[in-house]
Amino acid sequence: MDLRHLKMIQEVAKQGNLTKAAESIYLSQSALSHQLKDIEAFFNTQIFIRQKKQMLLTNTGKIILEASESIIGEIERTKNKIKFLSEKNAGEIKISTECYTSYHWLSSFLKEYKTLYPKVEINIDTVSTYNAVNALLENKIDIGIVEDNTNSKLNYIPLFRDEFVAIVPGDHPWSQLKWVNPEMFYTENYLMYTIPNEISTIYKLLFKTGKPQKVIKIALTEVIIQMVKAGMGVTVLPHWVVSSWLESNELTAVPITKKGIKRTWYAATLKNKELPPYMYAFMRNLSKHLKHSDELAMLEFN
Repeated sequence: MDLRHLKMIQEVAKQGNLTKAAESIYLSQSALSHQLKDIEAFFNTQIFIRQKKQMLLTNTGKIILEASESIIGEIERTKNKIKFLSEKNAGEIKISTECYTSYHWLSSFLKEYKTLYPKVEINIDTVSTYNAVNALLENKIDIGIVEDNTNSKLNYIPLFRDEFVAIVPGDHPWSQLKWVNPEMFYTENYLMYTIPNEISTIYKLLFKTGKPQKVIKIALTEVIIQMVKAGMGVTVLPHWVVSSWLESNELTAVPITKKGIKRTWYAATLKNKELPPYMYAFMRNLSKHLKHSDELAMLEFN
């Protein structure tokens, strides 16, 4: 029993006549009749009532025909999906990052990329944010924007480097300093995103030996900024995230330690996973976009 047998049932039911059905699928009438008997033997039921020149479906035959149409339809849809994904410039990219701030620069790039690859659908998995590596390893996403390149099961393409800075009101005592040390955060309220402390790279770096007076967690960057302006605490963000707010002098960015806290961003993919050309183009173009974007002009690039 295989797919051609299901197609035979469809054709005989459609034509209602054995001779016409045989002609349409390029078989002799006797060969088709023999095949139908084999199919009925497989299902152990009568599928067609042979009445003069007519072929009428039995009740069980109708059930088998319905199943045949469903199976063949699903196979055709699967073939079309595979064909779509196999095309050089068409398919889907599932992507996530290790930080919500990444979506600021990612959104501007997506508009540019879609003009080059209009048949590629970009799906951003926000659920995997801060957990992009595990999502890659479980094949839940195709590309992860990450800040570490140490997992041996992943391939990495460097994108850019940025620097974390302390953000304080313009009249804050820190605004007059060349840099601040982590210990200075212990006497301040600390504003951060709504993520567990243990998965926040910056929190773990700042508060190795102490804690802030109070931790205030906020989901949105804009709200964090407004709370800093209001003197409700200090925060740490990448310099480029707050560059537009710094121009007004309401806020000041202060380096953390004399050397600063810098990180390199990577586009990571699963090492043993075959990628279509448009995914490689996505990563190459993203790297170029970031290195030439006015939005990231303050970044230190590789």
